[in-house]
Amino acid sequence: MLRDDVPELLRLTEAIVTYERGSGFRLTEAELLRRGFGPRPEFGAFVADRGDGRLAGMAVHYEIPFMHTLEPLLMMKWLFVDPAHRGGQIGRRLVRRLARHAIETGHRKLCWFVLKDNAPAQAFYRGIGAMPDPDWDRWTTGEAALGALAAEAG
Repeated sequence: MLRDDVPELLRLTEAIVTYERGSGFRLTEAELLRRGFGPRPEFGAFVADRGDGRLAGMAVHYEIPFMHTLEPLLMMKWLFVDPAHRGGQIGRRLVRRLARHAIETGHRKLCWFVLKDNAPAQAFYRGIGAMPDPDWDRWTTGEAALGALAAEAG
């Protein structure tokens, strides 16, 4: 990812958030620049350039610095290919590049989340040799539950 990719990265990010039924999209080009560049970037991205100044896809990643094994964990935040460019191996090439990055930077595995109803993504990931984690489900607290928990006495 280059600084010049940021407007297109923002476009693709908004597209995947919309696809995932996300709300409250507030990300801006300025925030992507601030968080993705500098001495300690918070995320990285590999992109597929269409050759006309537009991006066909992206694989956005971030690192959890250490786990109980004292090894870092690489998380793929988003893999997205523009619908008009699907079926041409772009997604596979992006994940392959991310896998090489993982190995080059000392990661032993790559993790990500998939919507439970996203059968096409699940089929794609199975096709590259991935599988759902049988031991873990993601849990979250919403704003109301978070506030109530924080306000508890004791």
